[in-house]
Amino acid sequence: MKFGMTAKLALLLTVVGALAAGLTGFYAYQASRVLLVESAQNKLLTSTQVLARRIVLTHEEIAEDLQVLARYPVAAAILQKADAAQEDQLATLFSLLMQTHPAYLQMRLISASHYGLEQVRLDRVGTVPVRVRGDDLQEKGHYAYVSETLKLPPGASYLSRISINHEGGLGSGLEQPTLQLATPVVDSGGAVLGVVVVNVDLDGLFTLLAIDLPVAFKLFLANGQGDILLHPDSRKTFGFDRGRRVLLQDEFAPTLALMEGQQRQAVFQAQMDGDSDSGAPPVVAAFTAQNIPVASTENRLILGLAQPLSEVLAQSQQLGRTVLQIVCGLSLACLLLAVLVSRAWTRPINAITAAAQRMANGLPPGPLPLHRKDELGTLARRFHYMHTQMAQHLANLQDNQDELEHLAQHDMLTGLPNRRLFQQRLEQTLAHARRYGEPVCLLFIDLDAFKAINDTLGHDAGDVVLQVVAERMQAMLREVDTVARLGGDEFVVLLGAPTPHAHLAGIAEKLLHGIKEPIVAQARTVQLSASIGISRYPQDGQGAAELLANADQAMYRAKLAGRDGFCFFSADPVDDIAARGAI
Repeated sequence: MKFGMTAKLALLLTVVGALAAGLTGFYAYQASRVLLVESAQNKLLTSTQVLARRIVLTHEEIAEDLQVLARYPVAAAILQKADAAQEDQLATLFSLLMQTHPAYLQMRLISASHYGLEQVRLDRVGTVPVRVRGDDLQEKGHYAYVSETLKLPPGASYLSRISINHEGGLGSGLEQPTLQLATPVVDSGGAVLGVVVVNVDLDGLFTLLAIDLPVAFKLFLANGQGDILLHPDSRKTFGFDRGRRVLLQDEFAPTLALMEGQQRQAVFQAQMDGDSDSGAPPVVAAFTAQNIPVASTENRLILGLAQPLSEVLAQSQQLGRTVLQIVCGLSLACLLLAVLVSRAWTRPINAITAAAQRMANGLPPGPLPLHRKDELGTLARRFHYMHTQMAQHLANLQDNQDELEHLAQHDMLTGLPNRRLFQQRLEQTLAHARRYGEPVCLLFIDLDAFKAINDTLGHDAGDVVLQVVAERMQAMLREVDTVARLGGDEFVVLLGAPTPHAHLAGIAEKLLHGIKEPIVAQARTVQLSASIGISRYPQDGQGAAELLANADQAMYRAKLAGRDGFCFFSADPVDDIAARGAI
């Protein structure tokens, strides 16, 4: 049987049409898989960064509690001369803190003398804090969290290695993953009298980290040497406690660069057990290294999230079936209509193929024959719909990522930049100042007696006060200035433009007067003051950390001078007179 030109052309156009549709579908399918994997990687990386920030914030909150206890006069008094009433008072405070923080398994006041004898100790038994007395108090001087903390300066904190708790006692934390945070207690002369120690339940902390994650996400945590502390398979955790090392880099080879400090983050695809021949399902994973700024033998953690690759690509399966249906329908239409529309069909097929190629290259699809009423029009509309849906999906992912990034850089209570964003802006400002020889000024602001507001009116009222103070400072300063909250009742102001030295005292006084304006919180009128420390570049420091620390020192000098005033870190006699007058 001989085929005529029409039949040959119809057959040729059918083959060409089917091939064009197949390529279109293939490009769209491949592009969707690549985009889905990239989107999943970005989402996982953003989530790990947020979780890492949570860990740092949790450490800072615990460290703040320890600092309050270390500065509590009763603690120093007990270590100098034991007194039953004072010990009861401190034990009550320990109990309140343990009731407020369920993750606190144990709180202790340990003396630097008598081989590190525990003076006041509370253990959590079930959910209830129980005080340990008499002969049950133990000598702990040989533990690193005591011996190393006693070497630290006042205000510093020690972080123990994350490990399984083998210390005896009444507490429920025995044989559970835990860590100890400690800070020295000093007398008025600065001599170290002992330490305050809190044992933290890591099981509870790990649960809090994972509670907001999707069910399919797998959470991993390792120390700076790669020892696995948290893993979906509990048999692989804390291997060093059982006499063997189970390392994260053995399971995920790309994390080795994080252990060696070559990278801060890593995103990759891998097998769950690190063996490509084992048949384990592949995952998309993101890991980040987080440093914890504290004295410790273990101040670096590796945090990661993994998601099954099959779940990431599940959305592309429906797209593949849709593309297959479109290809089959287009092939049949080409066979029936090729004789009459062979020329007309050349253009839309080429347009759709070009759109698929542009989409695969990350470009807009361009014009499509959406107005046609035939199968090619249907294909074009479905392709356009698919592109629209994918673009919307990517836009939503970007919005979520932007929101997470904003949360990671701003204080949730006041909306001000947090320490991380402030550090970035300060580094940028100093770099500009070094290049153009301009001065930089930093004001460290601490609210006076703010803890009394929380204690008397409650934390809700304290939050209102912090929000009002933040709004007032923003209103009193220029748009180029940066107002940030470092934590608690500590704020910092970075003047964004060179400011004459003669104006700095006026700015500080303006802030002091604005803060002293009455504030209505919880139907109560509150009036508070603040102490301000001022440091300047280049005379008070060359780096961000040095400027911030010196401003902090100047603030403490303002407090010692009577509060409600300001003090320059380094000042000429005129400056000193002005500062003391404001105070």
